[in-house]
Amino acid sequence: MPSAAAPDKAPIQPASITGVFQHPGLLLTEPDFARIRAHIAAGEQPWTRWWNQLCADRFSTLDTRPYPLPAVYRLDNSKNALYVDLDRAWFLTLRWKLSQDTRYADKAVEFLDAWANTLKEVGTKPPGSTANDDHTYILMAGIQGHQFAQIGEILRTYPGWVPESVKRFQQMMLDVFGGICSGFLNKVSLGSHANWDMASLCGALAIGVFCDRPDLYRQACDYYAGNNRGKLAMFGNGSIVHGVYFMHPGHFGQWEESGRDQGHATLGMSLGGDLLEMAWNQGDDLYGLHNNRFLAAAEYVARSNLLDESGKVYAMPYAREQDPPQPHPSLWTQVNQSFQHRRNAWEPIYNHYVNRMGLAAPNVARMVEWCEPNYSGSSDDMAYATLTHRRPAYAGPMKPPSGLTAHLRDGRAVLSWWGSVRAESYVVKRGATANGPFTSLTTLKAGDLLTHTDAAPNGIWFYRVTALGSGGAGADSNTARVAVPGEARFSMPLNGAEGAAAVGRLQSPAGDWTTVEGQLLDAASWGAGRGNDKAVAFDGKSSGLQLPPGIFSNLDDFTLSLWANANSLRTDSCLFFAGHDGYSYMRLVPKGRVGLQFAISGAGFNDEQNLTAPWFMPIRRWVHLAVTLQGSTGRLYVDGKEVARSDDMLLSPRQVGDEVAFLGRDWGHLPFDGRVQGLRVDVGALGAAEIEALAK
Repeated sequence: MPSAAAPDKAPIQPASITGVFQHPGLLLTEPDFARIRAHIAAGEQPWTRWWNQLCADRFSTLDTRPYPLPAVYRLDNSKNALYVDLDRAWFLTLRWKLSQDTRYADKAVEFLDAWANTLKEVGTKPPGSTANDDHTYILMAGIQGHQFAQIGEILRTYPGWVPESVKRFQQMMLDVFGGICSGFLNKVSLGSHANWDMASLCGALAIGVFCDRPDLYRQACDYYAGNNRGKLAMFGNGSIVHGVYFMHPGHFGQWEESGRDQGHATLGMSLGGDLLEMAWNQGDDLYGLHNNRFLAAAEYVARSNLLDESGKVYAMPYAREQDPPQPHPSLWTQVNQSFQHRRNAWEPIYNHYVNRMGLAAPNVARMVEWCEPNYSGSSDDMAYATLTHRRPAYAGPMKPPSGLTAHLRDGRAVLSWWGSVRAESYVVKRGATANGPFTSLTTLKAGDLLTHTDAAPNGIWFYRVTALGSGGAGADSNTARVAVPGEARFSMPLNGAEGAAAVGRLQSPAGDWTTVEGQLLDAASWGAGRGNDKAVAFDGKSSGLQLPPGIFSNLDDFTLSLWANANSLRTDSCLFFAGHDGYSYMRLVPKGRVGLQFAISGAGFNDEQNLTAPWFMPIRRWVHLAVTLQGSTGRLYVDGKEVARSDDMLLSPRQVGDEVAFLGRDWGHLPFDGRVQGLRVDVGALGAAEIEALAK
């Protein structure tokens, strides 16, 4: 996990590695409270305004008492007692830390002790109820569990909360909330939307820190990041690659629930901002994963909730996506913008990326301004987010544009980058060498979608972007490289090795070639090859070849080709697999339900986009198989001849992830029974004549 390091704090060793926690270290740290107190003492806005509102809030007064219950259910009024007492305890805790008046700490402790001594269960419906059990107690365990942990984590610094009482409250948190959160993350399913996972992730991570349980903390971090720690793991829609289903040009990340409605989409932003900020305070930079992929989602969801100058919703790009709970293909085809949601979800996101890191987030910035008056959207959100999270505006030098990527799609270079605070425009430049000289291609205004598509001539090209501000040009971005119309990416001959490793050559997106190895697994061996050589042999029972990482990184247009000789075919046996996990992947199936099949999916089987031949792969002879993708056109070739085509392939390798790749097997299907040679991956779609030449 990347470590967190910001201009306002020294780097912290990631707790996901050390298992050692900073206390208090969830949404707020001691330096955060000192900073907020200083703003209030100086009468600065907006902190003073929100502090005054907190002090006037009827839930923050001392003339109140808790109303704990032994059981709380989401489908009756008992949940309201929990919601109200959580708000009261949170407000009282904030008043103590910001005023240092211990009367408020004593009252907040009274609330936590009362619930620790009483609460034994959270559920969906009370005994005897005939209501449908929709299992939404899982949401309560995660959301209200993480809220309780926030309060306890701050109050643990109060000497008046005696150690015995702290331990009692910690045990209640583990018994009532923590087990549900952890259990849900263990029972991975794409049948739940992102907010279910995000709630459980927040609960597990927050309770892990408060209760000093590194196992819960690591579980949440690994699940979100899609870190399988060397094992075949599955992740639900809260994992960042699943949560951001599709990356549109301009680092515009389609959120999993954007096709559902904006209430749930913005809930993902609320829980996501909390999750990432908590991890940041423990030294783990989840904000920056996959080139700020969560910021890409935040910009997309924010734009979906904003109106243009004429008062109309913005047209949003959308890649069709499977509705997760539906058992059969049921595709969302557009963003649901039937209403705009004013949830105050944006403060942690805005204040990290913009005010802490100096990145531009124009749509999130507009949402912060629009949503700030709404101090608490609902019981789903932590209240007074502006008071607790607002940071002074970024005051450092204008940063260079960052995260520049260049992907070959439909034969053209598609560029995307992150903008910079105080930039007024961006100049896109192209050169024939990595060090230039560079020629200006176009200029974009700040606030525009930061993307450019270049129909460059054939060759290898290098791109940079420069930000222009009131003081002139800033430093250049990183350099991105694209080969038009393509180039070799990976080659593994599999034609003469012995032992447990297979050797290949891999070219990085920057153009550097390295020698890499694949590992033979579970009785994979070497058998007779196409000539007087060897081929990797799979037994059809459990064997496979794990390929090195990075083969499909950043690929849109691509070609996959190999030679295969099957001893037998079983339905859905897997010849090739690559992806994030068993839900987000591409795979080559010699015998699908209809015929030889290439499938790519971002959300499980019902989401698959397919190339299917009218017959199965031939057996007991060497067969050359190839798949190409250019833009949205995919082609499947057998022995150099095209056997299937689709002009509706929206997904590509970079969309579905590149965490794991195998020959011969995947997660839940029978392994391949046969031999393989000549594995090759190219950037760009090879033409029919080139495929035919490979098949000779």
